[in-house]
Order: sequence, then structure tokens, then C-alpha cells
Amino acid sequence: MAKPGPTPKANKHGRSTSGDWTEVVNEPYTGPALDLPKPRRGGPKWLPEVEAWWEQVRRMPHCVLWEPSDWVFAVETAYMKNDWWMEYHGGVVHSTKSTEIRRREDQMGTTREARRKLMIRYVDPPTDEVDEAVPEAAAASGGNVVPLDSRRARVAAG
Repeated sequence: MAKPGPTPKANKHGRSTSGDWTEVVNEPYTGPALDLPKPRRGGPKWLPEVEAWWEQVRRMPHCVLWEPSDWVFAVETAYMKNDWWMEYHGGVVHSTKSTEIRRREDQMGTTREARRKLMIRYVDPPTDEVDEAVPEAAAASGGNVVPLDSRRARVAAG
């Protein structure tokens, strides 16, 4: 008689379908963010493409989750992008550098697809509006439960 094997996993691909998502309110980040460092004397200046990229990155809503090391990682990526753009304007593009920048941007969650892979979901900010379809009694109690008598009256009238 054969021995039974291990119980099969509910999700064979190893990824949970029921959670583990980090929900972040979809509002631009306004907390403490690093500015791009001042260029060294005689060193390269920040290119406009990198400054524009940085303004977008530093306002991503999920920056509220970032630790100081994440900000350092972002600044290092900005240096790499600045170097890439200088080479690009000089007529040279290194595919390995392009790949590394793309990989780092994915780790930072700069695109919708990157945030999906990181399981970060933007949610709408909470509103204080009261649904007009909910009777006053339900709204006063703070719930969305509609009394059954109200439902019966609407069904009978319709």
C-alpha cells in the first residue's frame, strides 16, 4: 500500500490570491523627500530629463512606505540615469546600463506594472460623503445597512 504524499498547495504557483497587497492612498507624497544633491564643482550638472524624472519619483504615493535606504537607492538611480542621458546625447547607449536602470525602476515601483509586481495598490482617498440612497437611520448609525422595510417598500412600489 502506497503512502500518501504531501497535501497539495491551494495555489500551485506560490502566489497568494487573497491578500498580501499593500494599499496606499492615491495622493501625491508630500512628506520629507530628498532633493537631488547639488552637483560637485566642475562635475556634471543634472540633466532636465533626470530632474523631471526625480520630480515624478519623489511624489509617488507609495513613497510613504520608503525608508531612508530607499531614498538613497533612488538618488543612486538618478545618478545612473544622468550618466545614461549624457551618453545618449553623446550618441552612445549601453544596453547593460539601460537594463540596470529599468530593473532599479521596477524595484522602486515607478510604473503600474512594477507596482503590480510589488503588490502595491493605489486606492481612492476616503470620502466623508453620505450615500443618498441609504436612509437617514442607516447613515446615522454609521453603517451601510438598509432597513428591510425600506427595501420592501421600494420593491412594492417598483
